Amino acid sequence: MGHAVHIRSREQYIRALRVLNSVPGTWRGIGPSSDPVLLLTDSQYNALLLAGVVSSNDKKAQPRGKKAIAKKTKS
Repeated sequence: MGHAVHIRSREQYIRALRVLNSVPGTWRGIGPSSDPVLLLTDSQYNALLLAGVVSSNDKKAQPRGKKAIAKKTKS
């Protein structure tokens, strides 16, 4: 999953579902029904861009959490 797309209206959600039904792969919807977010692969995101469902300035999902820093051993 590489893209997180925020859905802003019911019409946009319906159009996104119609496009995603024709694209292979699995997508995931998270969040409340009043403000859903779709987690998509690159090919699914590109299909939504070509269909005009989302704009090209939507952001990619960023990894969350902190990286573990290795402890230095005392010599």
